[in-house]
Amino acid sequence: MSEGTVAETAEPPTHADEPSRRPPNRRALILEAAIQLFHERGYPATSVDDIGSAVDVSGPAIYRHFSSKEEILIEAMILAADEVHQAIQATQATEGNGEPLLERYVSAYVRTAMRRSALIAVWTSEARHLSAQRRSPMSRRLRAWINDWAAVLASVRPELTKDQAHLLVTATIGMITSVATTARVDWQTQDRLTTIAMATLHAPIEQTQ
Repeated sequence: MSEGTVAETAEPPTHADEPSRRPPNRRALILEAAIQLFHERGYPATSVDDIGSAVDVSGPAIYRHFSSKEEILIEAMILAADEVHQAIQATQATEGNGEPLLERYVSAYVRTAMRRSALIAVWTSEARHLSAQRRSPMSRRLRAWINDWAAVLASVRPELTKDQAHLLVTATIGMITSVATTARVDWQTQDRLTTIAMATLHAPIEQTQ
């Protein structure tokens, strides 16, 4: 979280998400609009009518594509997890483990969080509004991702306990998410944020007796 440098001529991202391709259908358009509204207003304060207005359809027309507002949030969670997973999988296709793999994880998540700021913000902050039954699979998937990242960190820093590695990874993800989803960033921020994240992962941990 294949690596590549961002071209210097690239336009700086806006605070709104920049999907990698144009949503291909009405359902996808509705989902993207809902993600932006959930990010800006919060899930509870966003109505189905608000979502419909954002895509120029009536609120009831939304139900032709989604059974409920909760289903829209679930789809957003799945989309976010898929995009993060794809970014991480791409790093694993590149040779090199240990420190290089750890930095690729960080860089991939920084890029994803910057490019898809609203989606990542919804993923990390709005899941609490799902019912416990619907939230559980999302939570398991998030934990699996954090555990995978923590295992890579532990391979680089064998002095860490499992809990310590997990703590550092969780703190790093939180820091990246906070910066990428609350600030108006440009592509230069990516390198700075990656550097800070790596420093966080390498922060000294006081060993308890």
